Amino acid sequence: MGREGVLDEAMLVGSWCVFLYNDYFSGKAILPPLRTRDLDFLFPIPLKRKREIDLFELLKDLGFILDYKGEQGYITFMHPDLILEFLAPERGKGTLKPLPIAQLGINAQALRFMDMLFRDPIQTSFEDVKVRIPHPADFALHKILIAKRRKEYGKAEKDKTQAIALLKALIETKRLDSIQTAYNSIPKTWRDNIIRELGSFNESIPTDIRLLLETLPQ
Repeated sequence: MGREGVLDEAMLVGSWCVFLYNDYFSGKAILPPLRTRDLDFLFPIPLKRKREIDLFELLKDLGFILDYKGEQGYITFMHPDLILEFLAPERGKGTLKPLPIAQLGINAQALRFMDMLFRDPIQTSFEDVKVRIPHPADFALHKILIAKRRKEYGKAEKDKTQAIALLKALIETKRLDSIQTAYNSIPKTWRDNIIRELGSFNESIPTDIRLLLETLPQ
């Protein structure tokens, strides 16, 4: 995917980002361990790529099997070690239908709040492959926003744990301004949801993050 330029346009999101943030924090942050096989790739819509490739044809020799997720038929690539899923920002009233990405021969699931992850991406490397991931401040705030929308309690708790760990790491490494910038960049309704959701975390919020909340505009 890197050689074909797909990773220049896609952004890796989801729990694998937390693993890659160890490099961003130079190993000085205490972050939750990686416990998932899912690799989630977020694509901007429309995709500017002109040259078409069949992404499944590119990867099938590595042992991936084409599969479809749920009644809607979202494309996934299944492997004994990894599951590749494809996402896109949801616009307007939204849709349950898969969004086709013709240049890659796949479709994507449209989800709310994904646009904020494109604000200030960072680039990191995994075994010499360059990968774009969201800025940890955007990732943390996004996790807070989606936690309450989770139907599974375990996934909601994982979102909260990752968000708190990243906010704490940003504060402890003197990157408080990055949280404030990310927070100020999103719509007020989203900011209100974040404050309201953080209030439901109760005692799980460390003191330094509570102090941070007092500085954010209501």
